[in-house]
Amino acid sequence: MDFQKLINEILNEIKIDKSYRKIIFSNTKNAEFEKIIIKPIQLKNGEAIQIESFKNNKAFHKNIDIKDNDILLTIIDKYVSTYSQILVQKLGLDLTYLKKKNKNDFSKKENKNNFKEVNLEHNKKKKYILNEGEKIDFLIELDVMTEDGKVLKANYNKFRQINKYLEFIDDSIKEMKEKKLIENKIKILDFGCGKSYLTFALYYYLQKYRDDLSFSIVGLDLKKDVIEFCNKTAKKLGYENLEFLNGNIKDYENVEEVDLVFSLHACNNATDYSLEKALSLNAKAILAVPCCHHEFFDKILKNKNSEIFNNLKIMTENGVVLDKFATLATDSFRSLALELCGYKTKMLEFIDVEHTPKNILIRAIKSNNINYDEKLEEYNKLKKFLGIEPMLEELIKKYFKKIN
Repeated sequence: MDFQKLINEILNEIKIDKSYRKIIFSNTKNAEFEKIIIKPIQLKNGEAIQIESFKNNKAFHKNIDIKDNDILLTIIDKYVSTYSQILVQKLGLDLTYLKKKNKNDFSKKENKNNFKEVNLEHNKKKKYILNEGEKIDFLIELDVMTEDGKVLKANYNKFRQINKYLEFIDDSIKEMKEKKLIENKIKILDFGCGKSYLTFALYYYLQKYRDDLSFSIVGLDLKKDVIEFCNKTAKKLGYENLEFLNGNIKDYENVEEVDLVFSLHACNNATDYSLEKALSLNAKAILAVPCCHHEFFDKILKNKNSEIFNNLKIMTENGVVLDKFATLATDSFRSLALELCGYKTKMLEFIDVEHTPKNILIRAIKSNNINYDEKLEEYNKLKKFLGIEPMLEELIKKYFKKIN
């Protein structure tokens, strides 16, 4: 196949047949970009192609109107002349073009693939567990949604946060069932539940989507008026097996064991107390979204002889930077400590609308597959580097599976 015929064939795929899903230009020595990928997309103002260019492990994107014939022809002409390998991926079929030695001719090879139909909308609406348009009773009651199922603009971030939380819950329950940590029932504690948007969301999710599980939920908070409001709302909605109690995390003694503990926005060491309580209750899974980290920052500043001061002067001399670092170090330390207690942990991004735009969520689920020697070494190295003795260690060291 000659040069011009290949250009026409690719343009035909893009403008007329529109059966392609991806065109990849690769294998070059002298081009600015190592690889180019062309994809069809649907923008608000019509059909377009997206050009994704790769250079030094970075991707650069540009969208071009499919009706702009001159620009399209110029681009395809340039790519065909520059790259030695071109792969056109269509539904069920790969077309591979390889440049021959004379530089103006290409061989063509066909192979079947498993490419499936995809949604081409570039700004397609995200699918949530809870969807706008559904009349969701607790969201209406808490003024997140109108009576006809429309999410109020002022509370859309709250709506997104609730859905993100339910995604974490859904993933955690699936993993707990796969590991046989739970069977057909689950007991959940929410420490620091506040106005309980997420607690009510959890109830709604379990009631509507998890008919394989019976459940009970307890929300705990220090604010008496908030607890009264939550119990009144639960009663009004007819939510059974949901109870809200006024009290401190450290003093909670109403159960001997739980399956899942959730702690949202427990400030500073209140998160550590919630982790200790979760461990004492033999929780199968723990989800914690800490905030207001102060302990590590204060303790790091007090030990100027630590390795962090000797090695990261640029960070320790800048209070704002050190504060951010201390926040990340705190949650990293918590994750390592929980691993030493027999949990597999992940730190995930969580949408927040009350304190900072995004927080870290620590997800910990019991596991039998942990290298305690390796984790203990990592834990001790981090503690030595920071030059501190964290309060969390005092609280939960008795639960460590491996101790010095």
